[in-house]
Amino acid sequence: MTPRMLKQTLEEWSREVRVPADLADRALRRRSRLRLTRLAGAVSCAAAVAAVALLVPLVVIPHFAVEPISRVGGPPVVVPVQPYRETKPAEDVMTDTGNSPPKRMIAAGRVAVSAYFTWRWRTAGGRKVMDRTWYLLDQVTGTYEKTDWGWVEVAPGLRWAAVLEKALPVRRIGIFDMEVRRVRAWVPVDRPVGGLAWSPDGTRLLATAYDDLPDLDMTTVDERQCPTRAAATPEDARPPRMISTSRTGFYVVDVATATAGDFHAVDPCLTDNSNVRRDFGWSDDGTLVREASNIWKRPDAFYDLEGRPHDAPAGYVVTESKAGVSPDGTLLAGPDGMPTKVTELSTGRVVGRQQVLQLLAWADDRRLVALGCAGACGSEFHNGLVLVSVDGEDKVQLSVYRKNSQKPEEWHPVLTLR
Repeated sequence: MTPRMLKQTLEEWSREVRVPADLADRALRRRSRLRLTRLAGAVSCAAAVAAVALLVPLVVIPHFAVEPISRVGGPPVVVPVQPYRETKPAEDVMTDTGNSPPKRMIAAGRVAVSAYFTWRWRTAGGRKVMDRTWYLLDQVTGTYEKTDWGWVEVAPGLRWAAVLEKALPVRRIGIFDMEVRRVRAWVPVDRPVGGLAWSPDGTRLLATAYDDLPDLDMTTVDERQCPTRAAATPEDARPPRMISTSRTGFYVVDVATATAGDFHAVDPCLTDNSNVRRDFGWSDDGTLVREASNIWKRPDAFYDLEGRPHDAPAGYVVTESKAGVSPDGTLLAGPDGMPTKVTELSTGRVVGRQQVLQLLAWADDRRLVALGCAGACGSEFHNGLVLVSVDGEDKVQLSVYRKNSQKPEEWHPVLTLR
């Protein structure tokens, strides 16, 4: 029984026994702010007791909803994660075109806005650093809830989230249960981490380690020079490179046992990337660690799970957009810039152009979630989420068009398979 079905069933029963209509939310959350209000009179109290008596034999709340939250150094924990399997969503398209930031769940096909963040600049030790405020999807209520986390990453299936506390980088990772809305387990790490990425099957995490603030403004970063490497040919010779990241390596976390493996150091000079934040990700099949290139048409770098450089996996395609290859493996989303395009992967033939700014994710084999701009696109920063067909003929607005997506306090969506 899904959380939504459980909620609806409890609400129906609660109405029959004349208890508060939001009993389901309160029972599901088990949070202090949702405690049952006291019912006036002995008759009302008796009704509440009767309602509980009815519910107990009929509904079995999962055991992990009532277990205590694990603590660092406490007893072993088993988190009931299951490998992700894509299912057809009950509601294909869900929009919120009346609120910015969104209040109601936004989704299209196989993907949903699982979370979003707003940002602002703050000063830390005399240096300028980006500070994010995260909002996390609550599937039971279909709304987004403000959090106190410094980083949020939602697993495919929208059942679990990995969270980091404020003041990144930090020395523990929280496994957050999105149904009961609390941390199920804490995973300690020896080196502080500042970024997270779920494996494609939703059972492991890559935690990227940093020895300094991962979101420093480029103008306040102390750059250092990479060692000069011998060039194979004169054409390969390049001027000395400078890096600005404090990234040191990664951990692979087994979520079911809430344990981090060994730390694996990775030399930031191995790849050309000028970003301060340089989080690791996964290869499509989850067998390798991937470091995205920020150089135009430069291939991503790959490592094995021990941090050693590795050849790209078989069938790897250099992508020029966030959407990449379609779910059925036949189409390739093109680079940013209006109009965008989709090509046939086997031939390179353009099969459609879209009047949008960026192609962000595939909703299915013939539709994409994209970044579209308002009106005649007078400003590329006056933009919002849209659903667009490959041929560009059909377009559905999913969110409000932000007035200026580059200014502080604007919201930025995170898309996750649902």
